Amino acid sequence: MSMSAKPLDGGDDDYTPVAEINVTPLVDVMLVLLIIFMVTAPLLLSTLPVKVPKADLQEMGKPRDPLIVSLDGDSNYYLDLGGGHTEPVPYEQLEPRLAALAATQPDNVVYIRADKGVTFDKVRDILKKAAEAGFYRVSLISQAEH
Repeated sequence: MSMSAKPLDGGDDDYTPVAEINVTPLVDVMLVLLIIFMVTAPLLLSTLPVKVPKADLQEMGKPRDPLIVSLDGDSNYYLDLGGGHTEPVPYEQLEPRLAALAATQPDNVVYIRADKGVTFDKVRDILKKAAEAGFYRVSLISQAEH
């Protein structure tokens, strides 16, 4: 705390104290305390005694390749099952094939690729068939413009 004194009438003997609080040291101390708490709080949380179970990496397996349904400009349908294995599928067999795949991999992602000239009705039909087969994570693939 600092105090200053001012002479009343210009004389050297008459001083009155002026009581003003200097808040600068108070702000400095509060900022230092704030920084200390911000640094120590995460350290306190990481020392909680929690026993985390161990998992074998082989149990997790590798991530699944997404299922890609392609439709070319001539209305030919293709299933890409991952690993570079693509096979043509007639339209009538598309929904049963998707249902068989959904029974074994219900949480897999289905990507739909369609030729630029294909009408949206055909793309909507593929979306509907994928949903009816049991896939709920369906996305459309497009190419970015340059």
